[in-house]
Amino acid sequence: MPRTRKTDSAQPSSRDTASNIMAALLPVHSAITLDWLADAAATAAERALNAGFAFVYFEDQDGRLDRRAPASDLRRRSQQRAIDAFGKDVLRTCIDPKDAPAIAEALDARTPITATAAELFRGLAAPDKAEAAQKQLGIAFAAVVPLESAGERVGALLLMFAEQPQPEHMRLFADHVACAAVNLQQSQAARDQGVVDITRALFDTRKLESDLQKEVSRAARYHHQVSIAVVEATNLRLLRERFGDTLTDRLLQRLGGALAENARDIDVIGAYKESGYTMILTEASAEGAAIAAERLLRTAQGARLDESVPGLELHLVCGWATCPRDGSTTAALFAAAERRMYEAAA
Repeated sequence: MPRTRKTDSAQPSSRDTASNIMAALLPVHSAITLDWLADAAATAAERALNAGFAFVYFEDQDGRLDRRAPASDLRRRSQQRAIDAFGKDVLRTCIDPKDAPAIAEALDARTPITATAAELFRGLAAPDKAEAAQKQLGIAFAAVVPLESAGERVGALLLMFAEQPQPEHMRLFADHVACAAVNLQQSQAARDQGVVDITRALFDTRKLESDLQKEVSRAARYHHQVSIAVVEATNLRLLRERFGDTLTDRLLQRLGGALAENARDIDVIGAYKESGYTMILTEASAEGAAIAAERLLRTAQGARLDESVPGLELHLVCGWATCPRDGSTTAALFAAAERRMYEAAA
């Protein structure tokens, strides 16, 4: 058996180290494709974990690990050095864990394993070749770190180091890479379907406008009323610049969840533009819409993250509109609601 060193229960890392890791991970969370995520993760591993080389693998339907090539030429050239040193049979495009006992052990145990390259890549490379490649690249350790999200395996990181890495740091890093990958995959699927805004965990603007158009048509046909209440954040760009996308998106998700919990069963709530929320208030009068808008605003103002982050709060304004009083089209209703928002903010 390889002389692998399994991690014990992870000890908490220092606040400074965790902050450095989080800062390095910001580009991972903002990646727009899996290629760019792999690129950003490799760069972040070098900066935050002092990894000499980093490879991102995603699990396919058969349980094999598919290596995701980074998007940039610079990062691909860097990885090619390690691929050339070890050989394509080691850092292959697709790894079947059955061929690599140490990698399979880490995946099954759901914990990072650190070893020499010869030990970690047993079954993929002859020990003497792995040792020669290790010396050529100036590394002393190799690690496999499972990528998991919500208890489901997403893939694995293969990392190489000159010095012994800290398991808890690798775990923290991998948790964020896995989360970012799953969010990106879900976001792409939702965009393809065109129904969900992943950032805010609500119906997207296109779905909301479609539902509102149906309600407006129904109201006109049966001489009923329908209203909308709109809440918008005025400082979203500043929050992203100061705190990054990760924390800001989590705050938006928390806000979306709070608004959905406080909505009536017959109401529909969804994303509004890039920084707001709209609630379709079925059968609501102008008076009811004004009351609902204030309730929506109070709920939104009470949404907070569990962590205490000074300054991480949304500046919000609200407005409302009623059909047919303020118009008989979705565009007219949104225009009236925006006008009331701006008047309230003045």
